[in-house]
Amino acid sequence: MFATEEPRRGAGDRLVALAASWQIPCDEALSASLLAYADLLLRWSARINLTAARTVDVLVTDHFPDAFALARQLDQPARLVDVGSGGGLPAIPLALIRPELSVLLCEPIAKKGAFLQTAIRELGLTGRVELAATRGEKLAGERPGSFDVAISRATLPPEQWLPLGVRLVRPGGRVFVLTTPSALPDQSRRQVYLDGKRTLIEVPVLDRST
Repeated sequence: MFATEEPRRGAGDRLVALAASWQIPCDEALSASLLAYADLLLRWSARINLTAARTVDVLVTDHFPDAFALARQLDQPARLVDVGSGGGLPAIPLALIRPELSVLLCEPIAKKGAFLQTAIRELGLTGRVELAATRGEKLAGERPGSFDVAISRATLPPEQWLPLGVRLVRPGGRVFVLTTPSALPDQSRRQVYLDGKRTLIEVPVLDRST
């Protein structure tokens, strides 16, 4: 993907700086894994359009911050489900950053699932990250309350994602919304980042009926 080593070093430097801004250690092994994922995503996306990003720099600066924002909040072992995983953002980078997480990628589209299976295998995530080739609504009906954490990025509007996420997690679990600062103004647990363009909202689940 890189014509020379110079662009790779530049992307690596920006990645380390991004991690430092979130106070998350990023050693050489983690940096290499995240960049390998970025390379793989861009190669596949040239054929099946998994992301609008066209360079590793854009992935690092505009898309990886979602994973680091979540990683900042998720530093303990947990069962996490990502609904509408698509090209694996932010769940695969998150799984690389936080190896204590067990992650289920929920993606019903076969060609996207094929990419996710390849990424799981090539990035050494087999056994800790799995794919469910189904829709989030079906998964919630089959496995309600099965997860500690539920996330979704740009699959559903926040107002539709929240009730679905609540069905997926156990009482005491957490649902995260990756959105824009103007969304869900009634929710107080929010982290604004990426120069004010993005917001991570946490909704604790006390009772699945709420």
